[in-house]
Amino acid sequence: MEDRPSAPTPIRPYANGPSAIDRRGFLRVTTGGATAIALASLLPAGCSSDYPQAEGDGIELKSLSEKQYAVARAAAEALLVGVPVSAATVAMRIDQELSWVGDPITKDMKTVLTLLEHATVLGGRVRRFTALDPEQRLAYLKGWRDSRLQLRRGAYQAIKGFVYYMAYIDPATRPLTGFEGPWPERVKVAAYPVDFGEVV
Repeated sequence: MEDRPSAPTPIRPYANGPSAIDRRGFLRVTTGGATAIALASLLPAGCSSDYPQAEGDGIELKSLSEKQYAVARAAAEALLVGVPVSAATVAMRIDQELSWVGDPITKDMKTVLTLLEHATVLGGRVRRFTALDPEQRLAYLKGWRDSRLQLRRGAYQAIKGFVYYMAYIDPATRPLTGFEGPWPERVKVAAYPVDFGEVV
């Protein structure tokens, strides 16, 4: 069983988030984006009993639905093999970040997660994304990455960007990246008194 998510690493709301996505969103400027948004709105929301991951992880969701959280978590499991950060932690951070940044990015990401869950039939699979094993999910995601359709490529980059960013901000990944940490952690600056002169 996967560890419960750790407390989120403090980050500024979206200021340093995935650089490929700006505050205008990304589906609206992508060919087929409006159609994708309309299609996702027609898909079932899903019962919480079908998507128990958030409850099992002890997460109180701030932005995503139970289904969208489960899809984000499943994508993290597929993309982060060998990375010492739990998929639950990554999905929790995505949920928190989206609650900070708001629309249109949040709506676009929810649309992408919903389509990712239900569009597996287009990739020759009969089961939903969250029902696939991690290797099958990764192969399916690579199909989006290599698609001729700009919409699918853009959606893949959005998912990958969020998942990787939320994983690699974690101090546990520093042995993988060689990052020694921000300078305040490495450089000790001695405190010394400052004379501001006479206070009037």
